[in-house]
Amino acid sequence: MTGPKDMATFGQADNSGIDRTKLRLGFFGIIILAAFIALFSRLWFLQVLATNDFEKLADENRVRLVEAESARGRILDRNGKVLVGSRLSLSVTIDRELLEEPKQKKRVLRRLSELLEIPVRDFTDRIDDGTVSQYKPIAIANDVPMSAVKQIRENPEDFPRVYTQRVYVRTFPQGTLAAHILGYVGEISPEQLKLDYFKDARPGYQPGDIVGRSGVERGYDRFLRGQPRIRKVVVNSSGRVVPGSATLKQEGSPGKDLLLSLDGRIQKVTEKALAAGINAARVSYNAPAGGAVVMDPNSGEVIAMASFPTYDPATLADGITTKEFDDLGNATPDDRTDDALLNRPIQAGVPPGSTFKVVTAGAALSTGVASTYDYLPCPGLVEYGNQEFSNWTSNDYGSIGFARSLEISCDTFYYELGWRMEEAWGAANGDGSERFQDYMHLAGFGQPTGIDIPSEASGLVPDQEWCDYMRRIEMACALGWLPGFSVNMSIGQGDLIVSPLQMAVTYAAIANGGNIVKPHFGAALGVPNNETGEEEIVQEFAPEPLRKLPLDDTQLGVIKQGLEDVVMGDEGTAVYPFSGFPLDQYPIAGKTGTAQIGLIDSDLNYAWFTSYAPADDPEYVVAVYLEQAGHGGESAAPVARQIYEAIFNLDKETDVTLSQDPEG
Repeated sequence: MTGPKDMATFGQADNSGIDRTKLRLGFFGIIILAAFIALFSRLWFLQVLATNDFEKLADENRVRLVEAESARGRILDRNGKVLVGSRLSLSVTIDRELLEEPKQKKRVLRRLSELLEIPVRDFTDRIDDGTVSQYKPIAIANDVPMSAVKQIRENPEDFPRVYTQRVYVRTFPQGTLAAHILGYVGEISPEQLKLDYFKDARPGYQPGDIVGRSGVERGYDRFLRGQPRIRKVVVNSSGRVVPGSATLKQEGSPGKDLLLSLDGRIQKVTEKALAAGINAARVSYNAPAGGAVVMDPNSGEVIAMASFPTYDPATLADGITTKEFDDLGNATPDDRTDDALLNRPIQAGVPPGSTFKVVTAGAALSTGVASTYDYLPCPGLVEYGNQEFSNWTSNDYGSIGFARSLEISCDTFYYELGWRMEEAWGAANGDGSERFQDYMHLAGFGQPTGIDIPSEASGLVPDQEWCDYMRRIEMACALGWLPGFSVNMSIGQGDLIVSPLQMAVTYAAIANGGNIVKPHFGAALGVPNNETGEEEIVQEFAPEPLRKLPLDDTQLGVIKQGLEDVVMGDEGTAVYPFSGFPLDQYPIAGKTGTAQIGLIDSDLNYAWFTSYAPADDPEYVVAVYLEQAGHGGESAAPVARQIYEAIFNLDKETDVTLSQDPEG
């Protein structure tokens, strides 16, 4: 039996259990109450306080803005010939949401492949391409037949998230003409959106917009680009447009036409002459590439610019894919000879050889280390700082003046000028003011010329700052700046790097009396008059001269005389390639150049010829260079001759044969 003591113990245990149960119930009650209060507060916020915000979001999910690119403006040459136009193309696009459904994606792409007769692999390459916008449906096929469009539109259940639309693509009535100048278009990249050119434009640019990516398409994009047509549409929960819901928010308008300084006829001849010259040079040399520039020395208008190898711009009419870029830009940092996209007249960085002697002459005359009346020796060999420097020939021409030094292209004459300027103004022996380099910069080297197409190379003018940097990264200048660097630069050798356009600009300054002009393609903007069919000019471009060389008429005169003697003198290095040319009617002044790359192998040399004509009243500057093509007078001068023959309507053929040039 249980005693009183046991009963008391039992009662205490029972009361303790009841207390614990009440405690648990109270705790759970507090949790439920807190949850209720939190839920009520959230509902109050969503239904009362945030009503306006969520209504706005709901509208944005229900209403979408559909933007359609308008036709870009045409691009015409100086004579009104259309170089680039626009046309409508029927395109098939897929929504990115389809990519999130692998099985359906596979079925849809297979059906599209059968309908359009395009391999599925082509579709997947386009979908996976890194240049495709993340903000728009993916265009997987252009110029599709109307029958295929009807099939897609009438069977939406077989082609979910597949759409058809009309888009503008570029046309090239003149074929491959001026491909590097005209450039190509494509969807704007994230990097471009950050550029001031695109950030500050009005109307603003948005991700996915079609813009110019190179050439004048890029340089004048804000004018060529039309105002997009914007529609407001209502979509259902499946993302489909509700029929009859579209309303026009903004009417589109085409872009302005761009009139270039380019002359289509001269451009065509320049391209043919360059290609013919390279093919002729390949008989004896590698000659993989080259470039040519034709420019008005007085205005800076670029009349023609050719780069070899080239490409067909029609293949990039709807933008450039990664595969197309790789195919056309098949080059490495060490070997860019196969890069068809490279516009060599503005992007090639090469030593100029003896064509640079006019710059050395100008620097020496302007700094006072030599005068127009000075005669300097022209031996076959000289020595500076215990280092020997050879002339291109072992002949000793005795003491000669500036004009004669250019005519026979005496290296040792210019070695002396380089040495004098180094001693007076250089970092190694002089006062460190580097006035030789200052003149080079003034003449347009070591910096972009400012031409109105993108990606222009600056080139390189070696100086103490460059040497210090190269020494830090153990690339060059192990012993610091040496006087021999200036001696080498005096004949356009060493680490000096220029572009053909920079050479054209400095020769233009000699031709026009000392004015450094800004080269440009853009001449004017216009709109077509639908009634007369003529172009109405709405804006003209007229760049001003940038600066003036510090040379007087006498100093310029001896340089000009030397350049005339190169072509028309008794022993000029370009006399042979211009043999038979009517120089009495069309006198030409110029300079051959051979930039030696290898120590012995002339197969690696860069052949140059830079010139202007008529010499007595210059209207044209012609600069030509060929890579790995021997000597300047041998390979480059014959190309320039063919260009001049076409300019002056002397010969419509562009057959180039190698000349016999003693130096270059």
